[in-house]
Amino acid sequence: MEEISHAICTGILVYLSVEDVRKRKIPLVILTVGGCMAFLYQLMWGTEDIWEIAAGVGIGVCFLVVGWLTGEKIGYGDGIVIMVLGIYLGIWKLLEVLAGAFFLLAVAGMICLAGKRFSRKQTLPFCPFLTAGYVICLLCKGG
Repeated sequence: MEEISHAICTGILVYLSVEDVRKRKIPLVILTVGGCMAFLYQLMWGTEDIWEIAAGVGIGVCFLVVGWLTGEKIGYGDGIVIMVLGIYLGIWKLLEVLAGAFFLLAVAGMICLAGKRFSRKQTLPFCPFLTAGYVICLLCKGG
């Protein structure tokens, strides 16, 4: 069952990434369905402790607050995606995904700035980096 849930999560993240790149918006309907699926997954198979799930959701809430404080420099959709991943993964696995995502985002940002393709004021969509961080974590764990 774990492999199926990883495949579904990866598929949803890839779809959200494409939408984030194309439209700079993440569909709320998909996030709602994904959140319900993650919640049901935890109810049925309970792979994570309730406190780890709550802490993972808390990280997503922190991203939403930062997005609000910065005038949505970090999008609300990204914060909600992180909340849903927090439900599905729990805090520790979510932190691994975020570490990978931020590392890849930093590398991409440096490449874009060095290649003079972007200015410092431009932004990159974050969801593709979350997806890449998730996939890398799966590959590193043999999942």
